[in-house]
Amino acid sequence: MNVESPAAYAARLQTAARERTLAGWTLPEPTIVPREIRRVGVIGAGVMGSGIAQWCAACGHDVVLRDVNDEVLARGLQVAHDLFDGAVQRGKLTAEQAAAGKARLASTTAWTGFGDCDLIVEAIVENVAVKQRLFAELLTVARSDALLATNTSALPLEEIAALLPDASHVVGLHFFNPVSRMPLVELVLGRATGRAAAESALQFVKSLRKTPVICRSAPGFLVTRVLFFYLNEACRLWEEGVATEALDAAMQAWGWPMGPMRLIDEVGVDVTDFIFGEMAHYFPARFARSTICGRLLQQELRGRKNGASAGFYRYEGRVATPNPAVQPAAVRAESADEIVRRLLNVMVGEARRCVAEGLVQSAADADFALLSGAGFPAARGGLLYWAERESP
Repeated sequence: MNVESPAAYAARLQTAARERTLAGWTLPEPTIVPREIRRVGVIGAGVMGSGIAQWCAACGHDVVLRDVNDEVLARGLQVAHDLFDGAVQRGKLTAEQAAAGKARLASTTAWTGFGDCDLIVEAIVENVAVKQRLFAELLTVARSDALLATNTSALPLEEIAALLPDASHVVGLHFFNPVSRMPLVELVLGRATGRAAAESALQFVKSLRKTPVICRSAPGFLVTRVLFFYLNEACRLWEEGVATEALDAAMQAWGWPMGPMRLIDEVGVDVTDFIFGEMAHYFPARFARSTICGRLLQQELRGRKNGASAGFYRYEGRVATPNPAVQPAAVRAESADEIVRRLLNVMVGEARRCVAEGLVQSAADADFALLSGAGFPAARGGLLYWAERESP
Protein backbone atom coordinates (compact mmCIF):
# COMPACT_ATOMS: atom_id res chain seq x y z
CA MET A 1 0.00 0.00 0.00
CA ASN A 2 1.33 3.46 -0.96
CA VAL A 3 1.67 5.60 2.19
CA GLU A 4 2.96 8.76 0.47
CA SER A 5 0.44 11.60 0.73
CA PRO A 6 -1.34 12.74 -2.43
CA ALA A 7 0.24 16.21 -2.23
CA ALA A 8 3.75 14.82 -1.74
CA TYR A 9 3.29 12.35 -4.58
CA ALA A 10 2.03 15.01 -7.01
CA ALA A 11 4.89 17.34 -6.09
CA ARG A 12 7.44 14.57 -6.63
CA LEU A 13 6.00 13.87 -10.09
CA GLN A 14 6.35 17.54 -11.03
CA THR A 15 10.00 17.62 -9.95
CA ALA A 16 10.77 14.38 -11.80
CA ALA A 17 9.15 15.71 -14.98
CA ARG A 18 11.32 18.83 -14.99
CA GLU A 19 14.41 16.63 -14.72
CA ARG A 20 13.28 14.07 -17.29
CA THR A 21 15.88 12.46 -19.57
CA LEU A 22 15.88 9.70 -22.19
CA ALA A 23 17.33 7.20 -19.72
CA GLY A 24 15.74 3.80 -20.21
CA TRP A 25 14.60 4.43 -23.79
CA THR A 26 16.31 2.27 -26.41
CA LEU A 27 16.80 4.37 -29.54
CA PRO A 28 19.07 4.36 -32.59
CA GLU A 29 22.22 6.53 -32.65
CA PRO A 30 23.63 5.96 -29.15
CA THR A 31 26.23 8.75 -29.47
CA ILE A 32 24.57 12.07 -30.19
CA VAL A 33 24.93 15.83 -30.01
CA PRO A 34 21.53 17.47 -29.59
CA ARG A 35 20.69 20.19 -32.11
CA GLU A 36 19.96 23.62 -30.68
CA ILE A 37 16.59 24.75 -31.98
CA ARG A 38 16.43 28.46 -32.68
CA ARG A 39 14.05 28.90 -35.60
CA VAL A 40 10.68 27.15 -35.60
CA GLY A 41 8.14 26.73 -38.40
CA VAL A 42 4.52 26.06 -37.49
CA ILE A 43 2.07 24.81 -40.12
CA GLY A 44 -1.62 25.46 -39.49
CA ALA A 45 -2.90 28.71 -37.98
CA GLY A 46 -5.89 27.30 -36.12
CA VAL A 47 -6.30 27.22 -32.35
CA MET A 48 -3.36 24.90 -31.72
CA GLY A 49 -1.01 26.23 -34.39
CA SER A 50 -1.41 29.87 -33.37
CA GLY A 51 -1.01 28.92 -29.72
CA ILE A 52 2.17 26.93 -30.38
CA ALA A 53 3.62 29.72 -32.53
CA GLN A 54 2.89 32.37 -29.91
CA TRP A 55 4.40 30.38 -27.07
CA CYS A 56 7.56 29.55 -29.03
CA ALA A 57 8.00 33.24 -29.86
CA ALA A 58 7.35 34.20 -26.23
CA CYS A 59 10.13 31.81 -25.19
CA GLY A 60 12.67 33.45 -27.49
CA HIS A 61 12.44 31.43 -30.70
CA ASP A 62 12.12 32.98 -34.13
CA VAL A 63 8.89 31.60 -35.59
CA VAL A 64 7.20 31.52 -38.97
CA LEU A 65 3.51 30.55 -38.99
CA ARG A 66 2.04 29.17 -42.22
CA ASP A 67 -1.48 28.54 -43.44
CA VAL A 68 -2.72 28.22 -47.01
CA ASN A 69 -5.84 30.24 -46.18
CA ASP A 70 -5.27 34.01 -45.92
CA GLU A 71 -8.20 34.57 -43.58
CA VAL A 72 -7.23 31.72 -41.27
CA LEU A 73 -3.64 32.96 -41.21
CA ALA A 74 -4.67 36.53 -40.39
CA ARG A 75 -7.00 35.31 -37.66
CA GLY A 76 -4.32 33.02 -36.21
CA LEU A 77 -1.75 35.82 -36.17
CA GLN A 78 -4.26 38.06 -34.40
CA VAL A 79 -4.91 35.32 -31.84
CA ALA A 80 -1.17 35.12 -31.18
CA HIS A 81 -0.93 38.90 -30.77
CA ASP A 82 -3.94 38.87 -28.45
CA LEU A 83 -2.21 36.23 -26.33
CA PHE A 84 0.80 38.52 -25.97
CA ASP A 85 -1.47 41.43 -25.02
CA GLY A 86 -3.30 39.28 -22.50
CA ALA A 87 0.00 38.26 -20.92
CA VAL A 88 0.85 41.94 -20.46
CA GLN A 89 -2.53 42.64 -18.85
CA ARG A 90 -2.02 39.75 -16.42
CA GLY A 91 1.49 40.93 -15.55
CA LYS A 92 3.17 37.87 -17.08
CA LEU A 93 5.10 39.95 -19.64
CA THR A 94 6.17 43.56 -19.89
CA ALA A 95 5.01 45.58 -22.89
CA GLU A 96 8.58 45.47 -24.20
CA GLN A 97 8.75 41.68 -23.90
CA ALA A 98 5.44 41.30 -25.70
CA ALA A 99 6.57 43.61 -28.50
CA ALA A 100 9.78 41.61 -28.89
CA GLY A 101 7.78 38.38 -29.01
CA LYS A 102 5.47 39.74 -31.70
CA ALA A 103 8.52 40.82 -33.71
CA ARG A 104 9.86 37.26 -33.62
CA LEU A 105 6.64 35.93 -35.18
CA ALA A 106 6.31 36.04 -38.98
CA SER A 107 3.56 34.59 -41.15
CA THR A 108 3.22 33.28 -44.70
CA THR A 109 0.89 31.42 -47.03
CA ALA A 110 3.91 30.11 -48.95
CA TRP A 111 7.02 28.35 -47.67
CA THR A 112 8.98 31.54 -47.03
CA GLY A 113 11.50 30.99 -44.24
CA PHE A 114 10.86 27.28 -43.76
CA GLY A 115 14.14 26.30 -45.40
CA ASP A 116 15.95 27.92 -42.46
CA CYS A 117 13.97 26.22 -39.69
CA ASP A 118 15.61 23.88 -37.19
CA LEU A 119 12.20 22.47 -36.26
CA ILE A 120 8.91 22.34 -38.17
CA VAL A 121 5.71 21.51 -36.26
CA GLU A 122 2.50 20.66 -38.11
CA ALA A 123 -0.84 21.41 -36.47
CA ILE A 124 -3.21 20.80 -39.37
CA VAL A 125 -6.39 18.75 -39.68
CA GLU A 126 -6.42 15.31 -38.00
CA ASN A 127 -6.44 13.38 -41.25
CA VAL A 128 -3.66 10.88 -41.81
CA ALA A 129 -3.67 11.17 -45.62
CA VAL A 130 -3.43 14.97 -45.47
CA LYS A 131 -0.61 14.79 -42.94
CA GLN A 132 1.24 12.20 -45.05
CA ARG A 133 1.12 14.49 -48.08
CA LEU A 134 2.35 17.42 -46.00
CA PHE A 135 5.32 15.49 -44.62
CA ALA A 136 6.22 14.30 -48.12
CA GLU A 137 6.10 17.93 -49.31
CA LEU A 138 8.38 18.97 -46.46
CA LEU A 139 11.13 16.85 -48.03
CA THR A 140 11.35 19.49 -50.76
CA VAL A 141 11.10 22.43 -48.35
CA ALA A 142 12.94 21.67 -45.12
CA ARG A 143 16.64 21.26 -44.50
CA SER A 144 17.72 17.64 -44.54
CA ASP A 145 18.73 17.88 -40.87
CA ALA A 146 15.59 19.69 -39.70
CA LEU A 147 13.51 18.09 -36.97
CA LEU A 148 9.94 17.36 -38.11
CA ALA A 149 7.16 17.17 -35.55
CA THR A 150 3.43 16.53 -35.50
CA ASN A 151 1.01 17.89 -32.93
CA THR A 152 -1.47 15.08 -33.57
CA SER A 153 -3.34 13.95 -30.49
CA ALA A 154 -4.26 10.47 -31.71
CA LEU A 155 -2.53 9.29 -34.90
CA PRO A 156 0.55 7.02 -34.70
CA LEU A 157 3.78 8.55 -36.03
CA GLU A 158 4.38 5.51 -38.23
CA GLU A 159 1.24 6.27 -40.22
CA ILE A 160 1.95 9.99 -40.56
CA ALA A 161 5.55 9.41 -41.70
CA ALA A 162 4.71 6.43 -43.92
CA LEU A 163 5.76 8.21 -47.14
CA LEU A 164 9.14 9.35 -45.83
CA PRO A 165 12.26 7.37 -46.78
CA ASP A 166 13.79 8.22 -43.40
CA ALA A 167 11.68 8.92 -40.31
CA SER A 168 14.57 9.10 -37.84
CA HIS A 169 14.05 12.88 -37.55
CA VAL A 170 10.29 12.68 -36.90
CA VAL A 171 8.78 13.08 -33.41
CA GLY A 172 5.43 13.87 -31.90
CA LEU A 173 5.04 17.05 -29.86
CA HIS A 174 1.52 16.90 -28.47
CA PHE A 175 0.76 20.27 -26.90
CA PHE A 176 -2.42 20.82 -24.93
CA ASN A 177 -4.92 23.65 -25.26
CA PRO A 178 -4.49 26.42 -24.26
CA VAL A 179 -0.79 26.11 -25.05
CA SER A 180 0.20 29.14 -22.98
CA ARG A 181 -1.30 27.68 -19.81
CA MET A 182 -1.10 23.89 -20.06
CA PRO A 183 2.26 22.67 -18.71
CA LEU A 184 2.40 19.25 -20.38
CA VAL A 185 3.85 18.19 -23.72
CA GLU A 186 3.76 14.54 -24.73
CA LEU A 187 7.06 13.85 -26.51
CA VAL A 188 6.19 10.92 -28.76
CA LEU A 189 8.87 8.58 -30.11
CA GLY A 190 8.18 6.46 -33.16
CA ARG A 191 9.86 3.17 -33.93
CA ALA A 192 12.25 4.96 -36.29
CA THR A 193 12.87 8.08 -34.19
CA GLY A 194 16.61 8.52 -33.66
CA ARG A 195 18.21 9.46 -30.38
CA ALA A 196 19.51 12.73 -31.81
CA ALA A 197 16.00 13.81 -32.76
CA ALA A 198 14.56 12.68 -29.43
CA GLU A 199 17.21 14.50 -27.41
CA SER A 200 16.83 17.68 -29.47
CA ALA A 201 13.05 17.58 -29.04
CA LEU A 202 13.35 17.00 -25.30
CA GLN A 203 15.65 19.98 -24.85
CA PHE A 204 13.31 22.09 -26.98
CA VAL A 205 10.31 21.21 -24.81
CA LYS A 206 12.29 22.23 -21.74
CA SER A 207 13.29 25.51 -23.44
CA LEU A 208 9.56 26.28 -23.62
CA ARG A 209 9.29 25.84 -19.84
CA LYS A 210 7.00 22.87 -20.41
CA THR A 211 7.12 19.59 -18.53
CA PRO A 212 7.51 16.59 -20.85
CA VAL A 213 6.30 13.04 -20.57
CA ILE A 214 7.90 10.63 -23.03
CA CYS A 215 5.59 8.21 -24.84
CA ARG A 216 5.94 5.50 -27.42
CA SER A 217 3.96 6.06 -30.60
CA ALA A 218 0.58 4.34 -30.40
CA PRO A 219 -3.01 5.35 -31.14
CA GLY A 220 -3.97 8.19 -28.80
CA PHE A 221 -0.60 8.04 -27.01
CA LEU A 222 -1.32 8.21 -23.26
CA VAL A 223 -3.54 11.18 -22.46
CA THR A 224 -5.89 11.08 -25.44
CA ARG A 225 -6.35 7.35 -25.17
CA VAL A 226 -7.24 7.31 -21.47
CA LEU A 227 -9.24 10.53 -21.59
CA PHE A 228 -11.40 9.53 -24.55
CA PHE A 229 -12.15 6.09 -23.12
CA TYR A 230 -13.45 8.07 -20.13
CA LEU A 231 -15.46 10.50 -22.26
CA ASN A 232 -16.91 7.66 -24.31
CA GLU A 233 -18.02 5.86 -21.16
CA ALA A 234 -19.67 9.08 -19.96
CA CYS A 235 -21.56 9.26 -23.26
CA ARG A 236 -22.63 5.64 -22.88
CA LEU A 237 -23.99 6.44 -19.42
CA TRP A 238 -25.85 9.37 -20.99
CA GLU A 239 -27.32 7.01 -23.59
CA GLU A 240 -28.43 4.76 -20.73
CA GLY A 241 -30.43 7.66 -19.30
CA VAL A 242 -28.11 9.51 -16.92
CA ALA A 243 -28.64 13.25 -17.33
CA THR A 244 -25.91 15.61 -18.52
CA GLU A 245 -25.89 17.63 -15.32
CA ALA A 246 -25.81 14.49 -13.13
CA LEU A 247 -22.72 13.20 -14.90
CA ASP A 248 -20.90 16.51 -14.64
CA ALA A 249 -21.94 17.20 -11.05
CA ALA A 250 -20.69 13.81 -9.88
CA MET A 251 -17.23 14.22 -11.42
CA GLN A 252 -16.87 17.83 -10.31
CA ALA A 253 -17.83 16.90 -6.76
CA TRP A 254 -15.08 14.26 -6.87
CA GLY A 255 -12.57 16.96 -7.80
CA TRP A 256 -12.44 17.34 -11.59
CA PRO A 257 -12.33 20.98 -12.81
CA MET A 258 -15.24 20.22 -15.15
CA GLY A 259 -17.42 17.25 -15.90
CA PRO A 260 -17.09 15.03 -18.97
CA MET A 261 -20.02 16.46 -20.94
CA ARG A 262 -18.87 20.04 -20.46
CA LEU A 263 -15.37 18.93 -21.45
CA ILE A 264 -16.71 17.45 -24.69
CA ASP A 265 -18.28 20.83 -25.50
CA GLU A 266 -14.98 22.59 -24.80
CA VAL A 267 -12.92 20.15 -26.87
CA GLY A 268 -15.53 20.26 -29.63
CA VAL A 269 -18.22 17.69 -30.36
CA ASP A 270 -16.71 17.20 -33.83
CA VAL A 271 -13.22 16.54 -32.47
CA THR A 272 -14.61 14.20 -29.83
CA ASP A 273 -16.60 12.21 -32.36
CA PHE A 274 -13.57 11.95 -34.65
CA ILE A 275 -11.38 10.61 -31.84
CA PHE A 276 -14.12 8.21 -30.77
CA GLY A 277 -13.96 6.87 -34.32
CA GLU A 278 -10.19 6.51 -34.15
CA MET A 279 -10.34 4.69 -30.82
CA ALA A 280 -13.05 2.34 -32.16
CA HIS A 281 -10.87 1.66 -35.20
CA TYR A 282 -7.74 0.88 -33.21
CA PHE A 283 -9.37 -0.83 -30.22
CA PRO A 284 -12.48 -2.55 -31.65
CA ALA A 285 -12.60 -5.27 -29.01
CA ARG A 286 -13.18 -2.94 -26.06
CA PHE A 287 -14.13 0.52 -27.31
CA ALA A 288 -17.92 0.37 -27.69
CA ARG A 289 -18.36 3.68 -29.47
CA SER A 290 -21.11 5.99 -28.31
CA THR A 291 -23.18 7.56 -31.09
CA ILE A 292 -24.51 10.63 -29.30
CA CYS A 293 -21.78 12.99 -30.54
CA GLY A 294 -22.52 11.99 -34.12
CA ARG A 295 -26.19 12.72 -33.53
CA LEU A 296 -25.37 16.14 -32.10
CA LEU A 297 -23.33 16.95 -35.19
CA GLN A 298 -26.32 16.08 -37.37
CA GLN A 299 -28.16 18.83 -35.48
CA GLU A 300 -25.23 21.26 -36.02
CA LEU A 301 -24.45 21.15 -32.29
CA ARG A 302 -20.66 21.40 -32.09
CA GLY A 303 -20.09 22.47 -28.50
CA ARG A 304 -18.24 25.64 -27.64
CA LYS A 305 -15.16 25.46 -29.87
CA ASN A 306 -14.47 27.94 -32.70
CA GLY A 307 -17.38 30.22 -31.87
CA ALA A 308 -20.07 27.53 -31.57
CA SER A 309 -22.53 28.09 -28.74
CA ALA A 310 -24.38 24.84 -28.13
CA GLY A 311 -23.71 21.17 -27.52
CA PHE A 312 -24.65 19.29 -24.39
CA TYR A 313 -25.02 22.80 -22.95
CA ARG A 314 -26.15 26.14 -24.34
CA TYR A 315 -23.79 29.06 -23.80
CA GLU A 316 -24.52 32.72 -23.30
CA GLY A 317 -21.26 34.43 -22.46
CA ARG A 318 -19.83 32.52 -19.52
CA VAL A 319 -23.17 31.04 -18.49
CA ALA A 320 -23.78 27.39 -19.41
CA THR A 321 -27.18 25.73 -19.05
CA PRO A 322 -28.11 22.14 -20.00
CA ASN A 323 -29.40 22.07 -23.57
CA PRO A 324 -33.08 21.03 -23.46
CA ALA A 325 -32.72 19.73 -27.03
CA VAL A 326 -30.09 17.23 -25.88
CA GLN A 327 -31.56 14.97 -23.21
CA PRO A 328 -31.58 11.18 -22.82
CA ALA A 329 -34.69 9.49 -24.20
CA ALA A 330 -35.58 8.11 -20.77
CA VAL A 331 -33.85 9.76 -17.83
CA ARG A 332 -32.89 7.48 -14.96
CA ALA A 333 -31.38 8.34 -11.62
CA GLU A 334 -27.86 7.13 -10.86
CA SER A 335 -25.91 7.77 -7.69
CA ALA A 336 -22.86 10.02 -7.87
CA ASP A 337 -20.77 7.21 -6.38
CA GLU A 338 -21.79 4.82 -9.15
CA ILE A 339 -21.06 7.38 -11.85
CA VAL A 340 -17.60 8.03 -10.41
CA ARG A 341 -16.91 4.32 -9.98
CA ARG A 342 -17.83 3.43 -13.54
CA LEU A 343 -15.95 6.27 -15.20
CA LEU A 344 -12.80 5.89 -13.11
CA ASN A 345 -12.73 2.12 -13.58
CA VAL A 346 -12.52 2.67 -17.34
CA MET A 347 -9.68 5.17 -16.90
CA VAL A 348 -7.73 2.98 -14.50
CA GLY A 349 -8.01 -0.06 -16.74
CA GLU A 350 -6.80 1.82 -19.81
CA ALA A 351 -3.97 3.58 -17.97
CA ARG A 352 -2.74 0.24 -16.63
CA ARG A 353 -2.77 -1.17 -20.16
CA CYS A 354 -0.71 1.78 -21.39
CA VAL A 355 1.92 1.12 -18.72
CA ALA A 356 1.91 -2.64 -19.40
CA GLU A 357 2.34 -2.00 -23.14
CA GLY A 358 5.35 0.24 -22.51
CA LEU A 359 3.77 3.44 -23.83
CA VAL A 360 5.25 5.18 -20.82
CA GLN A 361 7.94 3.90 -18.50
CA SER A 362 6.00 3.84 -15.25
CA ALA A 363 2.69 4.34 -13.49
CA ALA A 364 4.13 7.59 -12.15
CA ASP A 365 4.62 8.88 -15.71
CA ALA A 366 1.01 7.99 -16.52
CA ASP A 367 -0.18 9.75 -13.38
CA PHE A 368 1.81 12.88 -14.17
CA ALA A 369 0.49 13.04 -17.73
CA LEU A 370 -3.13 12.73 -16.61
CA LEU A 371 -2.68 15.27 -13.83
CA SER A 372 -1.08 17.82 -16.17
CA GLY A 373 -2.87 17.09 -19.44
CA ALA A 374 -6.31 15.74 -18.58
CA GLY A 375 -7.23 17.60 -15.40
CA PHE A 376 -7.18 14.64 -13.01
CA PRO A 377 -7.69 16.10 -9.51
CA ALA A 378 -4.32 16.84 -7.91
CA ALA A 379 -5.84 16.37 -4.46
CA ARG A 380 -6.21 12.66 -5.33
CA GLY A 381 -2.48 12.36 -6.09
CA GLY A 382 -2.76 10.60 -9.43
CA LEU A 383 -5.05 8.10 -11.16
CA LEU A 384 -3.00 4.94 -10.59
CA TYR A 385 -1.74 6.18 -7.23
CA TRP A 386 -5.38 6.63 -6.18
CA ALA A 387 -6.36 3.22 -7.58
CA GLU A 388 -3.58 1.53 -5.61
CA ARG A 389 -4.67 3.20 -2.37
CA GLU A 390 -8.31 2.32 -2.99
CA SER A 391 -7.58 -1.35 -3.70
CA PRO A 392 -8.75 -3.64 -0.90
